Amino acid sequence: MFDILITSGLVQVTFGVLLGWPLTGLYSGMNRVGPLVNAKRVLQCHLDNIFMGILQMLIGTVFSTLPEIAGWLLLVGSWSNPQLFLYQATTKGNGRTLPGISALAFVSFTIMTVAYLWIVIAWLGR
Repeated sequence: MFDILITSGLVQVTFGVLLGWPLTGLYSGMNRVGPLVNAKRVLQCHLDNIFMGILQMLIGTVFSTLPEIAGWLLLVGSWSNPQLFLYQATTKGNGRTLPGISALAFVSFTIMTVAYLWIVIAWLGR
C-alpha cells in the first residue's frame, strides 16, 4: 500500500499544481479555460488536490501496516472529493444544481469518513 499511496499522492499533487495554469488564466481575465468558467471552484480543486495528495503520502509513509482496504478507500476518496470542485467549476453558479452533484458528494464524503475512521482505529490498535 506504501508504493500505491506515495505514487497516487505524487500524481495528485502534480495534478493540483497543473491546475494552476487554468487558474491563472481565469484570474487573469479569461472567461473560460476549456470547460472551466469558475475560478473560485478551480482554486478549491487546486488546493484540495494538493492537500489530499500530501495526506496520502503522509499516511502511506508513517503507517506501514495500514489495512489495505482502508488504504484503497483513502485513495479513492482523496481523488473523488477534490474533483467535485472541478465539476462545479464548469458553471458560473455555485454548482449545487449540477446533475448528480449531491449523490457524488454523499458517496465521496462517505468513503472518506469510513477511510479515516478505519485508519484512526487501526492506528490506535497497532
